[in-house]
Amino acid sequence: MHIRFIRLALGAIGLWSAFAGASHAEYPDKPIRMIVPYAAGGGVDNITRVVATELGARLKQTVVVENRAGANANIGTDFVAKAAPDGYTLLMGATFLGFNRATMNDLPYDAAKDLKPVARTGRAPFVLVVPTTSNIQNVAELVTYMKKHPDTVSYGAVGAGSPTNLIFPKNTDTKPIQILYKGGAAAMPDLIAGRLTYMIQTASEVIPLVQTNKLRALAVTGTSRFHRLPDVPTMKEAGVPDLEGTGWWGVFAPADTPDAIVQRVSDEIQMVMQQPNVIQALDKLGIESAPMPSVEFASFYQTELQNYVDVAKQFNLKVE
Repeated sequence: MHIRFIRLALGAIGLWSAFAGASHAEYPDKPIRMIVPYAAGGGVDNITRVVATELGARLKQTVVVENRAGANANIGTDFVAKAAPDGYTLLMGATFLGFNRATMNDLPYDAAKDLKPVARTGRAPFVLVVPTTSNIQNVAELVTYMKKHPDTVSYGAVGAGSPTNLIFPKNTDTKPIQILYKGGAAAMPDLIAGRLTYMIQTASEVIPLVQTNKLRALAVTGTSRFHRLPDVPTMKEAGVPDLEGTGWWGVFAPADTPDAIVQRVSDEIQMVMQQPNVIQALDKLGIESAPMPSVEFASFYQTELQNYVDVAKQFNLKVE
């Protein structure tokens, strides 16, 4: 009787294990939400929609892009950080995660602890642009103009901007007025119309407008020229140092999301980012497909977070 009981118990355990394994293998068995913490039409939104469509096809589930803009991207980010860690709520994060953590007080989440890196998707430089109706042809002319018109020069920034937006005035000894927007797309009409003097925005948001002659590119961040704008100098070449950082995008999950789910999504994203149609679509947006799996991305992300802390201290960057 005792032996029979043990056999039944072991059989039950085996059955439960098989059921658990089968249940886990079913992920995903419902649509996945990918949160964009900015308004539709901006750089983060653009890459998300390309990735989400192809990722959904590989996972055989719809990946719904959901915009939750506001509070310098912190509303959408906090939503994901506090979401159920089941793989059904993901975040398309970017450089804003490091900037916000390094320069803002009392955030409702910790970007270093409450989010789990899943995979990097792309990267691109930031581009300094002015409207083509402006007479400004290069960075030197822009700086001269800014110093002559300190009370009227303005620039658009998404949320609280970025270190690039704050370092540029410091290193050119200028004091332009910052105008905040919920997304890059919302700022572009004002920039094109000349209501803003300039913007420093990710290439993905300005390349199409440069190509259609609505904006003029004056410089790019990074250590080398951008292949989509080969005639445009780097900031260093244009005489402005300490602006070598570039933008990146990556998918994140709530911190306690099971490793197996993170690995599954990461693996599929690696495949998505290698598809010729994805590479081509992103290149048209001014984004380089730059996949990085979860473990490698986690290391990259921690380094990025520390870099932003170091830059914030060096230049005394603080968002009011």
